[in-house]
Amino acid sequence: MPMARLQSGHTMSTIPAAGATLLNASPRTKGGMENVGSATSNTFTMTSPVPEIKCIDTYSVPLISPPGTPPNDGLEIGAVPVISLTNISIPSSWTVPATGKSESLSGASTAPNNTGAGTYTIFPDVKITIGSAVDVGSAGVGVATTIATITGPVSELDSWVVPWTPSDKPPNFDGSDFGLARSSGYGNTAKGGPGIFYISFTLEFSLSGFGTPGATGEPAVDWGGSPTSLDFKIGVINNYDNDRETYMAAYEEAYSSLTKVPELSEWQT
Repeated sequence: MPMARLQSGHTMSTIPAAGATLLNASPRTKGGMENVGSATSNTFTMTSPVPEIKCIDTYSVPLISPPGTPPNDGLEIGAVPVISLTNISIPSSWTVPATGKSESLSGASTAPNNTGAGTYTIFPDVKITIGSAVDVGSAGVGVATTIATITGPVSELDSWVVPWTPSDKPPNFDGSDFGLARSSGYGNTAKGGPGIFYISFTLEFSLSGFGTPGATGEPAVDWGGSPTSLDFKIGVINNYDNDRETYMAAYEEAYSSLTKVPELSEWQT
């Protein structure tokens, strides 16, 4: 198949040009609100700083005629712009000042380090969809573009951020930790929680699909340029509508097997 041939005739650029905290489409611009249970009505759809992420190859190896010999034969085409999801991370721990209790966190998705198009999970159930390159050019001059979009419903944090599960840390018997533990505590800034829960990820931008200069159908060779890595963040907003349901379910699971009323000294354990 035809390939781009003259690396020096190609220039890569990205949109956006720098990493950023990605903002959600309305109504909650700062992040995606987590859903209640299995609902999917609360979504994150990237709207800012741009609605789409792009990797762009601008190439210019124009026809020179006569003699029209390679590489200036007007046959140069775009390289393949690559957008690769290379890293995903979440906060490793946090401490609620109101209680002094610390939570160690895990549960980030595994970065695919993809080399082509596809749909990949950043965090449940928000995904990045990376399209195939589209090349628009004529007589050795043009632009090839790969576009990525990010969208999806936001799952309840307690369902995917370990160990935010009722069996790991039973709620206080007297209810004093309501709104302080697990995802509700993280989002409860009035009680010292950090607020919006941010997932960080890295996208690497590069060009591929080069062949030997002056030939077509040759094995691909390295682009010769340096990949660009940009860091992004997406915020998840705690949904206080489900805090009571989550807390009561945790309370029932933790204490349903009690055979006696806890002693006063046990109320704060």
